[in-house]
Amino acid sequence: MNKNDSGDKKYYRVLNILNRLNEGPVKISDLSAEFCVSERSIQRDIERINLTGFHLDSVQKGTYAFAPGVSLNSFNLSSEQLSVLVLMRELAGSLGGAIKDAFDNVFARATASTSGESPFYSVGPRALNPLTRKFYEDIVFAIEHNKKIKVRYVAASGEKDRVLCPVKILASEHFFYMMASVDGGKDGQFPKFRVDRIKRLDILPDEFPPFSPELIKKIIGPATTIWGVNEGKKIQVRLKAEGAAADFLQSKEILPLQKVSKPAPDGSVTVKAVIHHPMEVVPLVLHWMPEISILEPAELRAEAADRIKAYLKKAGN
Repeated sequence: MNKNDSGDKKYYRVLNILNRLNEGPVKISDLSAEFCVSERSIQRDIERINLTGFHLDSVQKGTYAFAPGVSLNSFNLSSEQLSVLVLMRELAGSLGGAIKDAFDNVFARATASTSGESPFYSVGPRALNPLTRKFYEDIVFAIEHNKKIKVRYVAASGEKDRVLCPVKILASEHFFYMMASVDGGKDGQFPKFRVDRIKRLDILPDEFPPFSPELIKKIIGPATTIWGVNEGKKIQVRLKAEGAAADFLQSKEILPLQKVSKPAPDGSVTVKAVIHHPMEVVPLVLHWMPEISILEPAELRAEAADRIKAYLKKAGN
């Protein structure tokens, strides 16, 4: 067996591809370059995934995506367990006959079990308006070919036609955003546009000079929410968390460049982070209050307090 295509490497490659497919289309040439294997090796991985029962669509030559309605969230196994089944199916298929049929039955039963049969159940928000493929392919094409696009976009101020240079598709809180520059990014800004608010999209013949990967990486940085995708000023924050809020912040990285202190005797922790926008912190504080408080800066503490006062004022009317 080729060292570069050992069992472990295949497993982690399939695992990575499954998770990428869960986020959107994957391009064989990109995966080939990333994993330092031939495009044929990636093509075989795609075939393995498809044959197992995940149902893939060929978006365009060399690009694949889960068929509509297919998502890792719809299976009752983790992505790690599903990647093992992908490789096991290849072995069962090579043996053929009753063994292959038995594997197919095992896969169907394992992935179709009800939540009541599983010891795990995911509790969280459910997307009511999942992203359709209406504009997705056009945006991806425009990004890959540096094509300007004209969109009819619905903002808070109303509908407006805009000419944009798209550079990235971002996913946050069940929404998809298009990060784009206006007028070629001459102002140094890359605003985000929610894809579900685009009412019309036309690819223009005009091209724009590609932006450097370093610049895009700098703008996205260590952001953990869509608010953090910003090249603006940096804000040093310090929070105090107690009780369940302390446990939560010790177990999950919610804030960019988050650093959590060791628990004090009362179980509280101090959390330091660097943000670009107040809304990276304010919703977290409102969600966990009174078990979380803003120590620094004072301006951020005042903004959270103002929001609470505004809510109480409305609630009292």
